[in-house]
Amino acid sequence: MFTMNSRRIVIIGGGMGIGLAAADILTRLGAQIFVGDIDASSPHRLPPKTHFNVTDAQSADSVQDTFAKAEAALGAIDGVFTTIGGAALGPFADTTLEGWNKEVLFNLGSAYLVGHTALPYLARAGGGSLVVTSSGYALLAGTDRVAYSAAKAGVISLSRSLAAIAAPQHIRVNCIAPGPTDTPRFRDMNGGDEGVARVRAQMPLGSIPTPADCANLAVFLLSDAAAQITGQTIHVNGGLLTP
Repeated sequence: MFTMNSRRIVIIGGGMGIGLAAADILTRLGAQIFVGDIDASSPHRLPPKTHFNVTDAQSADSVQDTFAKAEAALGAIDGVFTTIGGAALGPFADTTLEGWNKEVLFNLGSAYLVGHTALPYLARAGGGSLVVTSSGYALLAGTDRVAYSAAKAGVISLSRSLAAIAAPQHIRVNCIAPGPTDTPRFRDMNGGDEGVARVRAQMPLGSIPTPADCANLAVFLLSDAAAQITGQTIHVNGGLLTP
C-alpha cells in the first residue's frame, strides 16, 4: 500500500464526481490538496483543510491564477489531476461550428491549458505527475456526440506528446479514460434507475464503475507506485471496452 504523505496535489474539476472522489482519497492518504472548480459552492463538499479557488478551465488567466495560488499555499506542486469534460448530445447534422468549437474547447482545450500551465510548476518542484481525463468514447463512434469523441481522442494524443516533452524534467504524464460512471448526471442522462439498470446489465463485471473507482486509478498514477508509468492511457469501464 502506498501513501501520499506530504504530497502537494492540484485537482482541476475537483468539486464533484471523479475529482471530488480523488480529493477524498488523496486526503485520506496524507496529501495536501488544492482544488480548482468553476462551482463556487464546491468547498462545502471538499475534505477539511482543502484549499480552493474558483477556476474556469477554459480561461488561461483563470488556470494560471489557480496554479499561482496553489504554489503559494502548498509551497510547491508535486502532482496535478484534471478531470474536466462533458458531452452535448445531438445529431451530427445539427452540429454548428460554434457548438463544435465550444465542445472541443471544454474537453480538449481545458486539458491543454492545464497541461501547459502545470508543467513549469512541476518542473520547479523537481518533477512530478500529471494525469488528464479522456473517455472511452475517444475510441468509439460517438454518433450522438461526435465533437466530444473527437476532443477526448485529442486528449489521449495530447497526453502522449506531453509525456515525451516532460520526461527530461522527470515529469510523468498519463491519461485515464472512464466509461459509464455512476454519477448523478449519468443517472439523469439515462433516465434514472430503470435506465441505469439497463446499462448495468450490459457491463461484463455486472456493475457500473463509481467515481471512486476512476479516482483510485488517478491517485495511483500520481503516486510513486507508478514511477515508471508515463505516456499511457488506462480505461476504467468494467470490461465494457477492451482496446
